Amino acid sequence: MLPGNAIGQQTGPASHKYFFSAAFTVDGIKNLQKQSATGFKAGVAKFFGSVGGRLESWYFDYAENTAYGSVDYPDEIAAATAQAAVNAAGFARVIYKPVLSAEDADKALVKSVATRPPQQQ
Repeated sequence: MLPGNAIGQQTGPASHKYFFSAAFTVDGIKNLQKQSATGFKAGVAKFFGSVGGRLESWYFDYAENTAYGSVDYPDEIAAATAQAAVNAAGFARVIYKPVLSAEDADKALVKSVATRPPQQQ
């Protein structure tokens, strides 16, 4: 078990972290070809910021025509808003996977010991 002060070290507003994959469509690749990858990454960061998110990382897998990265959002609504907007635009198919920091995973694991799953009947 972690010492009490190690558990409470995070400060600032709550954020929700997500890993994402964005599989580019043919039109999405054509759009990427019109600009630099760094320019596109800057545009992604600005877009995430428009819904309250913050891009942490962005990588391009040229073998699969897919971008991968991580983003912080203030809540699930912001993440769902961004995902719906990107998917509706048709340039990529975005999938988010919520993730926990090691500290938050520790909190969940501590709670899991005292939580009882439903019993089969």
